[in-house]
Amino acid sequence: MSPQRPGPLSLRTPTISLWVWWLLLASILLLIGALLLVNLQPGWLGSLQLNPLSNRTLPEQWQVKDLWLDAVLPVVLALGMALGVNLLPRRRWSHALVLTVLSLMGLRYFIWRSTTINTAHPISLAFSLTLFLCEAVYLITSAVQFIPSIVYEPLQRRREANRLAGWTKEHQPKVDIWIPTYNESERLVQRCVLASKNIRYANKTITILDDGHRPALAALAERLGVDYLSRPDNSHRKAGNLNYALAHTSAELIAVFDCDFVPFRNFFERTVGFFQDSGVALVQTPQHYFNSDFHNRNLGLESVMPDDMDYFFHYLQVIRDNFNAVICCGTSYVARRTAIESLGGYVTSCIIEDHQTGTKLLTRGWRMVYLDEILSLGEVPRSFRDYLDQRLRWMQGNFQIYYSGKELPIWSKLNLGQKSFYFNLLISLFTPFFRLVYLLFPLVSLVLGFTLIAAPPIEYLAYGLPFVILMYTLTTWLTNHHHFQFWNEVYESLFCFPAVGRILQILVSPFRILGSLVTNKDVSSGGGQLDLGLAWPFIAHLTVLVVSLVLFYGLPLVGPSWSRQSFEGEGLMLAWNLYNAWVVLTCLLACVDRPVERQSDRFPLQRIASLRIGGHELWGTTTDVSESGASLVLNQEAFRVQQGLSGQLTLVEEHIELPVRTLPDEHGDGAHRLRLAFAPLSEPELSALIALLYDGTAWYQKPRRMGTVDALLTLLASTWKIVPRPPQGKMDFH
Repeated sequence: MSPQRPGPLSLRTPTISLWVWWLLLASILLLIGALLLVNLQPGWLGSLQLNPLSNRTLPEQWQVKDLWLDAVLPVVLALGMALGVNLLPRRRWSHALVLTVLSLMGLRYFIWRSTTINTAHPISLAFSLTLFLCEAVYLITSAVQFIPSIVYEPLQRRREANRLAGWTKEHQPKVDIWIPTYNESERLVQRCVLASKNIRYANKTITILDDGHRPALAALAERLGVDYLSRPDNSHRKAGNLNYALAHTSAELIAVFDCDFVPFRNFFERTVGFFQDSGVALVQTPQHYFNSDFHNRNLGLESVMPDDMDYFFHYLQVIRDNFNAVICCGTSYVARRTAIESLGGYVTSCIIEDHQTGTKLLTRGWRMVYLDEILSLGEVPRSFRDYLDQRLRWMQGNFQIYYSGKELPIWSKLNLGQKSFYFNLLISLFTPFFRLVYLLFPLVSLVLGFTLIAAPPIEYLAYGLPFVILMYTLTTWLTNHHHFQFWNEVYESLFCFPAVGRILQILVSPFRILGSLVTNKDVSSGGGQLDLGLAWPFIAHLTVLVVSLVLFYGLPLVGPSWSRQSFEGEGLMLAWNLYNAWVVLTCLLACVDRPVERQSDRFPLQRIASLRIGGHELWGTTTDVSESGASLVLNQEAFRVQQGLSGQLTLVEEHIELPVRTLPDEHGDGAHRLRLAFAPLSEPELSALIALLYDGTAWYQKPRRMGTVDALLTLLASTWKIVPRPPQGKMDFH
């Protein structure tokens, strides 16, 4: 029997009584507290405190003899390079220079770190060696990611698209637009269809691929004048849906848009031209979102910080394109039908079809192109749980590639450059384990009383800190400010705890369906929510650290009898734990989902508008516009409009007329500001509104960029910034 898709994704997991979580947390605290109290007694686990610092001697040329010359000077030089790198022009020689500096400092650090393994006790050796190996793997994967930046040219494909525009206009090959859907709302599907109809390309056919078998969508397709397909079953999930469409359509090219995406009107003008090369199988464009990631929104940074996929879509994919190793991302792409048919259709053996089908194309010798130009807008999950659900599914799909050797022979069919990216991806799938090591090992070392890095602080100042400074800053420059190491640590920490459990399940049974197969996007909640099932590791981490700090450093101030035996390297471990506490606190604050009280997003769109209502014509400027309404600031401040009146709003510059009705005044300034709700809109009216809202030209729809220092200060501010909440919003623990 074919596997069936699950029913609509629940917005919440089954509720577990709050007392269960508090009991679990209390048990952890009692256990840790007992351990801490015992550790206060002199001599307990004393062998762990016998670090080899006093007997460890570096080779003479590596020794730190002068504080200012050997330790402080490298830090000052690193800071100077971190600040001065922004003065360099972006040329291949400057990238080569920065890479050389970073590589030499990384090699210097790695050689020094190899001498700092704590061998004093089997336990300290195990922890210290594991940390060192994690760092070594991290340095290797970083080299694979950043060394190719010497050929990083994000505008190259755009210039090529400019040259190919004439070919597209002349040839106009037929394109089938597929809009796959399962349980998404009719509103999302309608928006995607209307945006697809707005695309400036005559030779196209639009088809809704409904795996939900909903009569309402069939009626919607008929009303909008587009095709509708619904297959007899739901076998093989989205891949099966696409393969069914492959057998029931005929255009030369295929464009796929998930129904929560909105393509721009020039989408085909920019992408179709690449298919004049008969070896090109697929053209992928970036996924860009008009709403912020849950963590940026929950931290009040939705208009400031880039999303966590910015680095992937605007750096990694561009680099991969140079080596024909582009990843197909499931939406906002155009594919050649004969290329997909040459594979026997989309790959159905994995839980996701995009990356796997793209990989199969590469193993068959096809070329995949990546155009780093935002040509569509989409929605990201609105809550922490939905975000994790989506990323865990992606992770499992990526793991399955390496279990599909017969269908996807990447190690025997791909070239060395392509293999390097797949090797790096494989290693990066285990990042949650590395992040757990970076979070938990310093805490364990502080509690048990041993150091993970057997070196005096002056050596870390000389070798460790300069490399950390450059790693946090030069990598940002190399990626043209698409990568921020400290924000990356926040993303990894948010993901690591549930991901480790999922990875263990995948390693045992990689093709077992784990979790949901669709991502929920239609979320509306009336108050703040903290999902304790996902947030409790951060609460426990902070609690254990605070208790440790109180017992080890607070109580000794009360009386010497509370003092414990100190250990060498304690200062470095303390500093590391305080840094981790900052990261974990940021994660915890990001877990508190802010209320989502509207079904449609408001955009700060300012347009001159006139309002004809109650026999009057009023003029003003919109302050925000959404699919369902707008706010209008009037020029006639003394004129008061009653609520519930119907009228006509005209956006003068675009010549768009929309029927509206006035809403109650929330702010008490109804004589100056009006809240307007759109009356039911006709198809042309709604189509014009969608084209206005989702065209990618507004500042708030462009990728957000900032400097390294600004990003660091923003992260600092996010941990104490008070985010306003509606007065009726209440914290909901579930």
